[in-house]
Amino acid sequence: MSTELDVSIRKKEAELQPLILYMDNLSQRFIDDTTRFAAAWFESKTFEYATKKPEITMKLGKERLAQMKVQVIALSRNAGHIVSNALSGPAAWWHRNPHVNEPAGAYEQLGNDKVGNKFPEVLDKPVRRALGELGNILGQFGYGVTTGTQASAYHEFWFERDETGAIRPFFPHLFEWSKEMQDTIMEYDGVYKRAIVLFDEITKLKEEKKRQEAAALWDSA
Repeated sequence: MSTELDVSIRKKEAELQPLILYMDNLSQRFIDDTTRFAAAWFESKTFEYATKKPEITMKLGKERLAQMKVQVIALSRNAGHIVSNALSGPAAWWHRNPHVNEPAGAYEQLGNDKVGNKFPEVLDKPVRRALGELGNILGQFGYGVTTGTQASAYHEFWFERDETGAIRPFFPHLFEWSKEMQDTIMEYDGVYKRAIVLFDEITKLKEEKKRQEAAALWDSA
């Protein structure tokens, strides 16, 4: 019986492996999609703040605005590094640390006519951390944003506390992923749902093999 289980395990592992590799390719595509999105977003969001708060923009003057632009352009050019740091950890991607008991809907995108799309939290949070880096610049130039702990009724709080209590930048407002980001994760979600079923079957087969081996050892003692 143990031999039959070994054959079944190997067969299902052979089915799972190409799915894992494909998911890894999709995760890198999503990082690339998000890098392009963030690079453009940093500049467009800065312009949005400059125009929706004209009194601050006029007070800064041409020289200070030029300094801010230089920092925003540098941030955009560094988007690949920022996004990669936010999204490369194993916590964001099931295939990098396959495990049981993960919800089947972990990577689903949900639409809502009132508040827009709801993106999978496991990825939405790290994307927001990457975007939150802009808050450092907006705060520095007086646009009412803080990524720290300053308490003020006039600040937007662009930060979160992690599980250790440390504070890090975090974009808190509604926004839409790019179409490319959404399409990539829709594809990842489809492969993920196939992969978790296979992984669960493999896990159960391995547990059964252990039980049979334990029973055989008991009988031989």
